[in-house]
Amino acid sequence: MIAKIIPIKSLRKSSFTTLVKYLTDPQGKRERIGQVTVTNCYTDELTAALLEIQNTQDMNKRARSDKTCHLVLSFPEGERLSNADLAAIEERFCETLGFCGHQRISVVHDDTNNLHVHIAINKIHPAKLTIHNPYYDYKKVATLCEQIEQEYGLTKVNHETRIDQTDRVIQDIENKAGTESLLGWIRRECLAEIKSADSWQDLHAVLQSHGLEIRERGNGLVFVSKSGVAVKASSVDRSLSKNSLVKRLGTFEQAAHTQETAKTSLSKRKHYQPRPLQSRMDTSKLYTRYQQAQSQAAGVRQTAWVMLRNQRDRLIDRAKQKARLKRSIIRNLAAGKLGKKALYATVSLQFKTALTIIKSDYRRDYASSKARYPKMAWLDWLAIEASNGHDEALAVLRARKADSEVTGNSVCGKRTRGNRSGMGRIESITRSGTVIYRMGSTTIRDDGRRLHIPSNAADASFAGILQVAVKRYGNRLAINGDDDFKKAIAQAAVQHGIRVTFEDKTLEQYRRQCMQQQRFTKTRTSRGISL
Repeated sequence: MIAKIIPIKSLRKSSFTTLVKYLTDPQGKRERIGQVTVTNCYTDELTAALLEIQNTQDMNKRARSDKTCHLVLSFPEGERLSNADLAAIEERFCETLGFCGHQRISVVHDDTNNLHVHIAINKIHPAKLTIHNPYYDYKKVATLCEQIEQEYGLTKVNHETRIDQTDRVIQDIENKAGTESLLGWIRRECLAEIKSADSWQDLHAVLQSHGLEIRERGNGLVFVSKSGVAVKASSVDRSLSKNSLVKRLGTFEQAAHTQETAKTSLSKRKHYQPRPLQSRMDTSKLYTRYQQAQSQAAGVRQTAWVMLRNQRDRLIDRAKQKARLKRSIIRNLAAGKLGKKALYATVSLQFKTALTIIKSDYRRDYASSKARYPKMAWLDWLAIEASNGHDEALAVLRARKADSEVTGNSVCGKRTRGNRSGMGRIESITRSGTVIYRMGSTTIRDDGRRLHIPSNAADASFAGILQVAVKRYGNRLAINGDDDFKKAIAQAAVQHGIRVTFEDKTLEQYRRQCMQQQRFTKTRTSRGISL
């Protein structure tokens, strides 16, 4: 398992209520939200608990750091624990981090291949009103993860605490977006050459040969690619911070190379272009489509923004003209000083109200426009294309994922007929190409190789699952999982007359015994009726 604290460095962005509202938003997916648990509050009702926690945080006026801890527990694919086990694991993590007695709200998410638990913890103690910031939390968390993996028999994950922080950032960015990051590209392609430069001009030459520039920004330096993507120099390597480079190379100097030299060097060396990470499939055509779609969406967003901005400015000018007209009328009225003052105040209030409405409408319409034409990462675009029936996009998503050990309850076969399992309406598609369907109250996950069935699946859905599996894999099926699940599948096949055979000899023998028992029962019943 993986445990991670999501840092929020800005107090302005820290909002316990906003975080919990995001975590409890189903986002149109019925399977996204699992169990929601409130701990150490006077009530289990979510809205009241949020008010209580917010009031507790407001009572601490001294803290200047983030008052909310966002802890995420993620489990390996296919490993799904009971709610009781998740609650016990959550309690142990909070105790290890020193948050015993602190208010918290946990939300189980099950809309991806990996079951994960989000825990929003109030760092302000409800009784002492002091803030608690755990020290060396990554070491404590890594040690506890190893213990829990051993105790619960979970897949062991590398919890090396000495891994370079930059490597962690690269992994997070590239795994989420599915494209190569500038940070990762620089470290892989030219970091050694950059570090070996003996002067500022040598450094500029190395960077220009790779299509990069180094610029001053604020109190530091940034690397900028030809496509406009920028990354902090110190985030690439600590030896490239401005202070370190100034100590080694002297006062910062601008590049003295000509544009012709830069063009010549670019023609000889490759430079950074955002592109999909290596895959077993050719993604060049799909990626070209993705870039075109993003370019068109950006153009539409820009056009819509200009129109909304112009409309806002026109409305503001109109409101100003009305206010000026009203003031000129008041000026010419035969009213007393106090009367005119009251009228001027009324006009000013009306103008401010009109401005507030205009700006509010502008922000609402702008947000709506951005939502209609959002910026999408490569994997998100593929998931949307796959949900719209594009099989190649679904295949690309699935090609990113390596074959893993079969765990949990699942149905599969040797033959596979296409990418779709024909279950009907798709609930969602994950970034690894797992298609999530809904059959009654049961959530089915199709990863392209097998159909994964949750341990709490209703027996009534097994017949439908078998029918889909037959269409997908043929009549010979492999059933994986616990004995109860296998027997329930075999019984469903017999009861509904589904013609299948199972690769597991023991299960196939059990199915035939159930068929014989069913025939015997029918025979006895028919003889009893005839008598």
